Amino acid sequence: MRSLAFLALVAACASGGDDYPITTQGGAAPGGGGGSASVIVGRVCVLTDPRNFASCITVGAESLTVTVGHQVTTTAPDGSFVINTPTTTASTVTVSGTGIIPSSQALTPSVLVPVLREDLFTRILAANGITLTPGSGSIMAAIVRGGQPVSGATVTSTPSPAFGPFFDGTTPTAWTLDGTGAEGVAFLPGFTPTSGGVNLTFTDAATSSETTVGGVQVIDGGLTFVEGILP
Repeated sequence: MRSLAFLALVAACASGGDDYPITTQGGAAPGGGGGSASVIVGRVCVLTDPRNFASCITVGAESLTVTVGHQVTTTAPDGSFVINTPTTTASTVTVSGTGIIPSSQALTPSVLVPVLREDLFTRILAANGITLTPGSGSIMAAIVRGGQPVSGATVTSTPSPAFGPFFDGTTPTAWTLDGTGAEGVAFLPGFTPTSGGVNLTFTDAATSSETTVGGVQVIDGGLTFVEGILP
């Protein structure tokens, strides 16, 4: 696991040199609209392994709906997209579509948005004895320091999730309760969406250093992806 910004660059290089930064560029607006517009260029990363937020499929990620503020677009087969920058302030990007779990993350300078296929998410829940209440949402978090995953880290949240938290184990579906493994990923399933969001505190057991990410919004029936950067 790496930081989300770093992973966007790695995934881009592996796919032939295209990267996915937020760019402001003049010219015609996407979709043949008149005038000019700043645009966001990004990629939806349909994950093959939930422990690696850059394990993207290269085909089969088309026609997913990407929303930033009031702007909406759809993805190409590799998950790439171009969308007009909203005229109003937007802090998150969300993705929905057939066969995936609706996903959200903060709008970052490198827009690589992880999503999970429904079948993989279902297998993770079954393997860990999780039965989610309709209407609840879940969080997956990458815990990093200097762009590198932190093993042995833990997370607490307010409010608490219905299950877990769980941490990356030795397979994509078998998670543990003991702290992060080699990939530094935490999974907190079963929050009721609230206006105040969820406050997450990530702690490195080896150094006792910690960081807090506040106000994380969960999606009804979906996943929110978060990065916890330890000092």
